[in-house]
Amino acid sequence: MDKNEFIKKLFYVLSCQLGKEVEMKQKRVWKNNGASYEGLVIEKLEEELSQVVSLDNCYEDFRTGISVQEISEQILKEYRKAAGNVSLLSQQDIWSYERIKDRLYVEMVNRKWNEQYLEHKYYVPFLDLAVVYYIDTQLDYKNAPEHRGTAVTKDIFKIWSVEPEVIWKQVLENMGKESLFLMLVVTEEENSLMTFEDAFQKNQGALALLQKSILDEAKKKLEEPFYILPVSIFELMIVPESQADEVEEMKKAIIESNHEMPVEYLLSNNIYYYGEKEEVEIAG
Repeated sequence: MDKNEFIKKLFYVLSCQLGKEVEMKQKRVWKNNGASYEGLVIEKLEEELSQVVSLDNCYEDFRTGISVQEISEQILKEYRKAAGNVSLLSQQDIWSYERIKDRLYVEMVNRKWNEQYLEHKYYVPFLDLAVVYYIDTQLDYKNAPEHRGTAVTKDIFKIWSVEPEVIWKQVLENMGKESLFLMLVVTEEENSLMTFEDAFQKNQGALALLQKSILDEAKKKLEEPFYILPVSIFELMIVPESQADEVEEMKKAIIESNHEMPVEYLLSNNIYYYGEKEEVEIAG
């Protein structure tokens, strides 16, 4: 059975079990840096938010020997579980800043690599990056292992009518309750590397670029300016200026490393610098 036939059969089996109050659609779901997957959207007609399942993953499961019936049962199990874990189901909830402000978070993406993704999103430019706002829609979002939700669009931001500074202050407050951005020393065999990470791994390590107090503290400990290498969206490597190679050599190393990384984990091909100006700059 090829993929198209599999999808048709899966849709039929699910539709027999879900009934008329639920609508199913097939759509391409875009992720960071142009990565995407073929998605199955399951939504109740009266709800604003919907469940999305990767049809690509489902087909891979089918090819390993799992039956369509078993796959559909797992989808239904996850759908019913998610239905009980989502508390923002109406447009009115999302349009009310006061209702969702405690659920606001941000992520960093490369601006050039995500032009299509960012087209209708509300974001703040930062060097070659974009700080994208999103709402965590999980019921127990404070205790969830990772944030999941819906991005804030330009239209939603206009409806809120809230100053950007107020929103940014709220985001910092939310992250401060659950994340601890630190300069960590990671030992690998005989080498010791310094990195910026979220010690609790709740938010992207790359967000340390926006934490001036962390950057200032690192500069004070190192007693000199330093370069920041974007290893991934989760981790930033720190290289003291006195120990650094030429900028072009470091950029070359990052580009080569990026070729080995899943595309959705990539942040940038640039190297950043934190020096006497005490602000992050693109090096070179």
